[in-house]
Amino acid sequence: MINACDLRQKDNLLKIEKKAGFYKWYAEKAELNFILQKLGVSFADIQSALEIKNNLYCIYVGIAAKESVRERLNWHINQKHTESNVRHGTLSTLRQSIASIVSQRQGDEKSTNHFIDKLKLEYFVVDDAIKSENAQKNLTQTEEDLMKNHLYVLNIQKNYHPLASPIRKKLKQLRKISKVF
Repeated sequence: MINACDLRQKDNLLKIEKKAGFYKWYAEKAELNFILQKLGVSFADIQSALEIKNNLYCIYVGIAAKESVRERLNWHINQKHTESNVRHGTLSTLRQSIASIVSQRQGDEKSTNHFIDKLKLEYFVVDDAIKSENAQKNLTQTEEDLMKNHLYVLNIQKNYHPLASPIRKKLKQLRKISKVF
């Protein structure tokens, strides 16, 4: 498990292999409860559906098939919240969601970074070549399988877990009203 804040340092980021793969983001209970409160969800109602590891709760899963895991994590951790990124929706999907929950303003890079720095993550690389049909197919299947078995509260796309629908709806609403710089 890696502290997200450690990947703000280029030396640590460069230790991640330049391979396709997938990754998971984890939060401690306090951060999870903050997210759930903003999404109008009770911990008791979803607890059994959450993936838990080392007393941390997995809140987001993603894949890197078109670029390396290193590049994808760098995007999520170090991307700048420019007015153009916010306006055109090119801000990382994870950053959009966190900014929308934390400050209701996607342009708020400082608050978003502060929250991200409390998170932990793990990543997994695969041998399929970046941008290959196999990487896309296999990693998409991995992501779909994970989301069938667990609820990841910050995933919107392809999150068809039975408990995800009201969470996705609320998160989409928050993201829509927070698309301001």
